Amino acid sequence: MKKAIIGINPYDIRIKGRAWNATKEAYYKAVWSSGGCPVTLSHTTNKDNITSLVSNLDALLMVGGPDIPAHTYKSKNPNLLDQDIMSEERENFDRAIFLETMKQNKKILAICAGVQHVNIIYGGSLIEDIPTLVKNHIDHGVFNGEASAHSVTITSEDSLLFNLIKKETISVKSSHHQSIKNLGKQVIVTAKSSDNIIEAIELKDKNNFIGVQWHPEIVPQSKDMSSLFYWLSH
Repeated sequence: MKKAIIGINPYDIRIKGRAWNATKEAYYKAVWSSGGCPVTLSHTTNKDNITSLVSNLDALLMVGGPDIPAHTYKSKNPNLLDQDIMSEERENFDRAIFLETMKQNKKILAICAGVQHVNIIYGGSLIEDIPTLVKNHIDHGVFNGEASAHSVTITSEDSLLFNLIKKETISVKSSHHQSIKNLGKQVIVTAKSSDNIIEAIELKDKNNFIGVQWHPEIVPQSKDMSSLFYWLSH
């Protein structure tokens, strides 16, 4: 039986003047385990190439990564961004591949920086640093470090997320210092943590997009988390 081809936007790593495409192994394993076939994509600025690329995919997985450049959402606190900033090449490609996948009405699962980027693409903004800007925040883990376990409340029973997991409260693991602030147009909140951080979003009148702030790929034994990848791959 042919498996669904799941495209994964690559990390953009520069070492000694050379560029490398990279995909965290946990993403591959999560897609394989769900019945999909993971494929790392490569950056291109050619619109025809992007259209053709998406036409050969069954779905898109937008993965985590570094902080998104401040100018993309007119950040008021650019000094709070991490030193590791997403390259312009990746930001441009991720934006283009997302919009084309939406245009072709194929499924998208966005994770961590991926969900933040989608909100920005629709005109939203970010909280630049939760520990600095959010009072009484819970532990959301260490950015690029150890993940933290905490609970999340699904706020909409009409959401794709609730339809998949069928629970109001779930346990997740996260490792981020930024999150969604102002919502972009068409963006709908579907889950929050106890400190009111937006944990999941969907898009108005769309049934092909789920975005989560946490990292479902690092909890492969969780039925709740694996259901997200199963949805993407079927």
